[in-house]
Amino acid sequence: DDEYIIIGSANLNQRSLDGGRDTEIAHGSFQPAHINGLNEPARGHIYGYRMSLWYEHFVNQHMESLDIFNQPESPECVRMVNKIAYHLWELYSGDEVVELPGYLLPFPVCVLEDGTLVDLTESGVFPDTSASIKGKRSLLPHMLTT
Repeated sequence: DDEYIIIGSANLNQRSLDGGRDTEIAHGSFQPAHINGLNEPARGHIYGYRMSLWYEHFVNQHMESLDIFNQPESPECVRMVNKIAYHLWELYSGDEVVELPGYLLPFPVCVLEDGTLVDLTESGVFPDTSASIKGKRSLLPHMLTT
């Protein structure tokens, strides 16, 4: 909601998700002079930073929808961001090598309404690799990998 920002590093692994033992770093910022009002959203440096990142990653290709990106909490914005991400995924995972017009891609799984995970690739691996999207159980004891 552009009132608070958290910037940091994170990995999508058990150590990071569990929050107890990884060496990640994060910084949070808040601007008391720029908080959301009843009909007036926060428009301080946090808003400016989010918009500059979004512009770099995908808004520059979708300027006709700029008003939508000013309301990141709206269902319309969420749908637009997902649409852009999946379009970029199609370009990235296609057979033809192309320059991507943005850098936002979804993690290559789709969550169905019943909670089932389905790979976005038929092969179940990341494009141009043999790395499994969903991973697999390790033969190593848990204590050696955490």
